Amino acid sequence: MKEVLILEDKEEARKALAHLVKEVEASAVIYEAAGEEEAYAIAMKHTIDLFLVDIILHPQTMGDQSGADFAQEIRAVEKYLFTPIIIITSLYDPKMCMYSSVHCYRFIEKPFDSEKVKETIREAIKYHTVNKGKKNIYFHVDGLLEMVALEEIMYIESKDHKLHITTKREHFCVPYKSCKAMLEELDSDDFIKCNRGTIVNLSYIKTVDTVNRMIHLRESERVLEIGPIMKKSFMSKIYQKM
Repeated sequence: MKEVLILEDKEEARKALAHLVKEVEASAVIYEAAGEEEAYAIAMKHTIDLFLVDIILHPQTMGDQSGADFAQEIRAVEKYLFTPIIIITSLYDPKMCMYSSVHCYRFIEKPFDSEKVKETIREAIKYHTVNKGKKNIYFHVDGLLEMVALEEIMYIESKDHKLHITTKREHFCVPYKSCKAMLEELDSDDFIKCNRGTIVNLSYIKTVDTVNRMIHLRESERVLEIGPIMKKSFMSKIYQKM
């Protein structure tokens, strides 16, 4: 299943581009962002196979090219070194330098032609971003460097300013690290927050009791709670993985 990120400040344009992506690839998962910070957070949380980026995200700012800056930042992320980036723009000047510095797939000029956009998407979406998320993760525990395979981690809980990490074989604590920072380090779609202080590995979920908001795990008697605020987003992630 392809994952596409659309970075465009105008909602109407975002929806139009999302519609064109769906016409080309009906099963695609589409993420929409109006600003570069939101888009970057999405790109770090997921593994995007195609970026559609508008250069001007803040038209009220003279000379704004924040979309181009975003593309530069994305290219600095190892797993996105070769992921296609389609630039949507009404500007001509930045093209030549961006082709060489960002290695963008193609420029689409505004107002864009729907058929041309679909043709470009159809070509670019054939590529697949290899998830280079770490197969192993390292923790400093009691002055020692602890290596853990991601697939071994069952769940992580934040308590008393510590992360309590439970794997198939052991349990240990890591001080002064937040769930947000931990998710970024894990860099894997298999991990998701089920409540404010708990991250669960989706691979270990046996059953989900949506009525009582409980998660039953494989290979463990521990039952995790789904936060009421996160229930909708959590279940959406579960359905995507099915």
